[in-house]
Amino acid sequence: MLRKVTLLFLLVLTAAAFSACKKDKAPEQTSAPETREVKATGARQSRGKKIKETLSGLEEADRAAALKLLRDEFREEKKARKEETEEDVEMSPGFFPVSDGAKRLIEDATLLLRQGADSDSKIAALENLIGIDHPDILPTIELALDDDDPVVREVALDAIMNINSEEVVPIVVKALDDPEPDLRLVSLDALMDVKSASINDALQKAMKDESEEVREGVMDLLFISENPAALPTIKTAMSDTSESVREGALQCIEDIPDKGAVDILVYDGLLSDYEDVREASKEALEFLTDEEFETYDEAKAWWNKNRDSFEFDF
Repeated sequence: MLRKVTLLFLLVLTAAAFSACKKDKAPEQTSAPETREVKATGARQSRGKKIKETLSGLEEADRAAALKLLRDEFREEKKARKEETEEDVEMSPGFFPVSDGAKRLIEDATLLLRQGADSDSKIAALENLIGIDHPDILPTIELALDDDDPVVREVALDAIMNINSEEVVPIVVKALDDPEPDLRLVSLDALMDVKSASINDALQKAMKDESEEVREGVMDLLFISENPAALPTIKTAMSDTSESVREGALQCIEDIPDKGAVDILVYDGLLSDYEDVREASKEALEFLTDEEFETYDEAKAWWNKNRDSFEFDF
């Protein structure tokens, strides 16, 4: 009798444990998750939209003044954001070898991608790579970007966001061929802390994107990163057909204390075919140099005379 009671008690415990495990187990994913917002995406969406809303319905005579106020507002927002974070991410001078456990995760993800496993399995394997933050995952990510499932490609991009190395540039270049504009946009965030001039390989390609939002995304990225290495891309953006992209470029360049920035403003911005660029270039030039200029010739003469000796005071 005691034996039966003991067995019955053990069966009850086993059933309870099994029930608890079922409750704790995460439900299977039945629908694709929404595209993740990473790093600067929120700032990107608000700035591009706000520029368009500000310009909409304004008379030509009022647009320059409105944009000036908007630049001041964005500059204050960026200053506040910097004060909140107080955190400068530096590119790693090198990477430690990945652990054996991380190597196995990379190998597992690669194998599933090559075998054409189901999307849920590939997504789970790629999610395991998030946080490794090492260039060793890049061949696997490149493979994932060829997947037919946009969620697989999205998770793959999430995994490269904090590598902070120029080695991610070719991956972003490939991602910029993605048929989904949202993923092309998100891929740019992987370049946030890449300071190498090779960043222009990706940025210049993005500036040719048919999606105005992607091109605006380039400017929002550079507005936050203040990267002098990207000046060639900013110069390209100053001639974009979209006024919001051109405005974004001017907002970027006036926060880069670099003589190359002044060169672009003097020799390109002040001579632009677009009146909004000429006016904003003059304002940015005066902001960077703390000088006032009435004409292009005056600005050019002053810069030619003072370029070698000039020093920025911020």
